[in-house]
Amino acid sequence: MKFIRKFIHPIIMLVAIHASGTGLLAQNLESILEEHYRAASQEKMAKMETMVTRGKSVFTSINMESPFTLYRSRPDKVRVESEYQGFRVVQTYNGEQGWIYAPGMGIPEPRKISGEELEMLLNQSAFENPLWNYEKRGYHLALVNESGKTEAYQLKITMKDGGEVFFFIDKKSQLITSYTTRQVLGGAENEIEVILDEYKNVKGIPVAHRTVTRMNGQVVTTVRVEDVEFNKKLDPSLFEKPARE
Repeated sequence: MKFIRKFIHPIIMLVAIHASGTGLLAQNLESILEEHYRAASQEKMAKMETMVTRGKSVFTSINMESPFTLYRSRPDKVRVESEYQGFRVVQTYNGEQGWIYAPGMGIPEPRKISGEELEMLLNQSAFENPLWNYEKRGYHLALVNESGKTEAYQLKITMKDGGEVFFFIDKKSQLITSYTTRQVLGGAENEIEVILDEYKNVKGIPVAHRTVTRMNGQVVTTVRVEDVEFNKKLDPSLFEKPARE
């Protein structure tokens, strides 16, 4: 599964899910989702055509801080500008083809990307809440914890490949506070946890301004969002092949 990315951002993960279940369980799940959509202002978000996010990523293991700017335009165009050891890194996707340009990482000329590289980039183009429009997706969604003893609802998504992702929705705010999954990296299975907090309203839409990624309990990356703009007019050339500098 490909949820954890180098330049992870609070609203970057688009997960396809499909609800199932009958009776009280399905009714409770539907009610939880309705409240969540309302709290997340999902209908407003669905009307936003572009989104620009600026912030910093801190990579704990190597003690490195990287500023970034993430441009998104519907339906799936994306541009990520960041830094690696003081060198500029640019990744783009124009809806048909993706590129990367990173002289400091041994990529002195813009080159096309595909496969996992492209999928990593496309995961950052998503506007939608990961639980939005789940009925159209073809995945399985279940309410795991119905008891009133916890502070969050726990929902489980089962992917087509059998992988599972657990979402936690706070019972007070009705917003996603974290999600967990397991991912094979370097031949070993790892437990990944992503924490979303410090929500702030931007044009009436709550946006998490801090994202912490943990692997096997250890903090790997902390992303802090400094500025978010919705519906800013963006030049289409931003998403084309990066210019060599």
